[in-house]
Amino acid sequence: MMSLTEALLAADAGKIARKATKDFEVERLSEILGEPFILHLQQVPSRRVREIQDSAMQIDTSTGQLKGVDNYELQMRMLCDGITNKDFDGADVLKHYNVASRKELFAVLFNAGEVQDIANAISELCGFGQKQTKKAVEAVKN
Repeated sequence: MMSLTEALLAADAGKIARKATKDFEVERLSEILGEPFILHLQQVPSRRVREIQDSAMQIDTSTGQLKGVDNYELQMRMLCDGITNKDFDGADVLKHYNVASRKELFAVLFNAGEVQDIANAISELCGFGQKQTKKAVEAVKN
């Protein structure tokens, strides 16, 4: 059996460090536009995920206690960082939809369910949900 050091040294470092990617079709927009509306999703770096999570926390300033988490803000920031299509950054597209940023554009383009589905797909690329999904499947089987 190989040690971890030997395994790491034998591995392709580029392959291990490569960010996970996935294409995601927004079916409602595909139907409206008459052609596939495909988002290119990418894993968000761990440090950035933590920053996004921290920014979505709502803290009571008088007690310092966590009041809650702004899930919409969390999801929208994950979309902004995890969707790699450059089409959403073009000044002409932003102007056409009368918005100033890709976050505002996503709020116009995607409905609540789509925002959640896209954010979940990005989260899965970041490693979230895989263990929980396996546990849920096992619980249903038993």
